[in-house]
Amino acid sequence: MNQLILISILAITLVQADLPVHCLKHQIVGKWNMEVSDVQLKGIGSLPCGHHVPDTQHSSYKAGWEDFHPSNSFELNLGNDYTVTDKDKRQSGSWTMVYDEGFEVEHNGIKYFAFSKYEPNGVDYKSLCGETLIGWYNNQKSGEKGCYRAKKADGNVDATDSYKLISVVQPEFIQKSTRHSDRVKLTKGFTNHKEAVDKLNSIPKLWKAKAYDNLEGKSLLELNKMAGRRKHYQGKNKNRGTSFSQIKSSDVSDLPKSYSLERYLDPPRQQKQCGSCYAISTMEMLSARLKMKGEKVTLSPQYSVDCNYYNQGCDGGYPFLVEKFASEQYLVTEEQYPYKGDVGTCKKIDYSQSQKVYGAKNYKYIGGGYGLSNERDIMLELFNNGPVIMNFEPAQDFMYYQSGIYHSVAQHDWSNSDHPEWEKVDHSVLCYGWGEENGVKFWLLQNSWGQQWGENGNFRMKRGVDESAIESMAEAAEPIIYSKSSGEFIELKQSNLRKQ
Repeated sequence: MNQLILISILAITLVQADLPVHCLKHQIVGKWNMEVSDVQLKGIGSLPCGHHVPDTQHSSYKAGWEDFHPSNSFELNLGNDYTVTDKDKRQSGSWTMVYDEGFEVEHNGIKYFAFSKYEPNGVDYKSLCGETLIGWYNNQKSGEKGCYRAKKADGNVDATDSYKLISVVQPEFIQKSTRHSDRVKLTKGFTNHKEAVDKLNSIPKLWKAKAYDNLEGKSLLELNKMAGRRKHYQGKNKNRGTSFSQIKSSDVSDLPKSYSLERYLDPPRQQKQCGSCYAISTMEMLSARLKMKGEKVTLSPQYSVDCNYYNQGCDGGYPFLVEKFASEQYLVTEEQYPYKGDVGTCKKIDYSQSQKVYGAKNYKYIGGGYGLSNERDIMLELFNNGPVIMNFEPAQDFMYYQSGIYHSVAQHDWSNSDHPEWEKVDHSVLCYGWGEENGVKFWLLQNSWGQQWGENGNFRMKRGVDESAIESMAEAAEPIIYSKSSGEFIELKQSNLRKQ
């Protein structure tokens, strides 16, 4: 009985991950009416625009509406080629999807971000892709910030029902076949991990599996929570006229066969029962890049878990929005804000005695936008600037990885279950290099499941074939070092001190 109660609680926790909204690029492309408030804040600081800190799916859809008073409006066109033009058809910037939950527009040096609108629909939610929730704008030059919202000016967009579909991790131009429900069966409870591992190890592949002690007795619900962000949708995310076969393989022959920045990494973390892989991977990326500049510092993921109003704390989030948050705040060190593996009240940090603080800028999807990254661009970013964040869709067998070059194995070849219990999720990890073994190319990756997992907390995954969609959504940002001068923090213009 207690086990069933525990499983039910875990199921509720799982369902609350991220926001239950699903909008595709073709629904966002077009003319939008942008409404902006007066400037609410200038410079470094928090501006939730009515959202909870951290955000929640149960409050986000109604956050800030009563207090939002637009003072100006204008029209922009978001092009299919990710360009932004004004009403006079002059190009004024660019835009990108932020997964399937929102979009960010850069127009004349001002960034606008908002989640797409959703609202309750009985026990579920429905997506209203022709409108946004209350969002944010940020003038990149002046530091002036405020709130905004947008509505499509060129027609209605069909709503989509939540929880009936699960979005795939691949960008919308890659087609995946629709499957019936991947929802976890609560009645299944626990699984025989040793039996599953024995079957896995009997199958010819490039890696070995292990039944870890900490998996013993755990249900797939618990493992799913550990694995990453729950997907609210399943189905075909596809732009007509483009398919996986049209994506060309990258020529990387001019780059080294192997490359590693492991010496700049902190030991792998243990995220515990908190869906914080997105925050950990982002802070580890920025910390490693700071170490490459000679800074011996470890940044705090807990600060983003507790204080980031763009994400949902331990219930999930996205690295892109951690990077965005980091570009608008001073970051906090691990010593100042230790990791707990749970959501707490956001603590105000006193910087008055600090002589140096950190931040971020130039956050981006590698390749120029959501879903546009590829093997070569990722390798070049790694080689030139440092570790990057990679997001992928772990299959159930990934939980058992011990060593070797990971690639997923068809579940029906080894699973001890007659029903699909493993729910699609996204997981964020740190990529710090690449290599090749017996003619097989691989990525070098750091996980956040502790040093007892995998190859001392790290793992290798097949490279160049978009294994588990890992090459579809890579991200990075540039760390900033601020030094105090005359009582104010000034950005240091410091060259990259990394030695090859």
